Amino acid sequence: MQHALISIVTLLATLACGWFAGSQCSLKTRQSVVKSLSTIVLLLLFSMGLDFAEVLTQGELGGAIMLHAMLLSGLITLFTAVLLLRKPAVLTNETPLPSLFSAFGGCFKAIAAFIAGLTLGYFTHFSLNTLGLSSNAVLYVMLFCVGVDLVGFRFGRVTRQCASVPVAAVVGYVAAAGLFSLLTPFSWQQSLVLGSGLGWFSLSGPMVHQLAGAEMGAIAFMTDFFRELLSIVFLYFLGRRQPLAAVGLSGAAAMDSALPFIKQNCDAYYIPYAIFSGLLLTLAAPFLISITVALC
Repeated sequence: MQHALISIVTLLATLACGWFAGSQCSLKTRQSVVKSLSTIVLLLLFSMGLDFAEVLTQGELGGAIMLHAMLLSGLITLFTAVLLLRKPAVLTNETPLPSLFSAFGGCFKAIAAFIAGLTLGYFTHFSLNTLGLSSNAVLYVMLFCVGVDLVGFRFGRVTRQCASVPVAAVVGYVAAAGLFSLLTPFSWQQSLVLGSGLGWFSLSGPMVHQLAGAEMGAIAFMTDFFRELLSIVFLYFLGRRQPLAAVGLSGAAAMDSALPFIKQNCDAYYIPYAIFSGLLLTLAAPFLISITVALC
């Protein structure tokens, strides 16, 4: 429990330092920092590939990790979608969809960075620990930049419908974890840990790894990564008809990596929903990870 509390305080302090630094610098500087986030995330994915090379390349163990992650991500997506499905929106001016390849462009880069780290770790057995580093060092840099980015967010009045999106995302995740624990060897508490990143794969992977071990960290990372892939598919094909569900399925990513897809595939009316839900889940994720680990 003490380790979890230290993690919460450290992560919160890092976000707060980023927010304070962002509030003191110019808009141009903030934009430069935020622009660097995509590169930092790719670096973090590469370092996570190094960290998880040992467990993911162990034949049966690696296969089990992938299957469990696909099952949990599918269950979370299903439960969240059911909670947020509404009467299909009426389309008045249907514009052509962007190509599916362009929609998955960012994911292809993320996969490539992770596989590059995985390959290097597998063939060379190189580890960041030999340099006195870990993926957590990159994680804290990313969180600092996220804190800088939070300076620019402003909200109007929060409606009941707007608040229902992050609530449904959390309820869907908890219900999915319960069913997952019945179908797999993991306890309900462990299942809660595996889904506690709420779709923020670049946080859940290294943080769960640090608090609960490499296997749990790998499953948590792959679960949230598969969640993002599924949310993009949903956004691409059903985002215009089911915008609330599309935003909810994006989880914490709704305010950052999934936001361009939400802008392309949902009515502009739902963009504040995405920012509000994504921000709330982003702030909740590190606390949820630490608390659920402490419950195990």
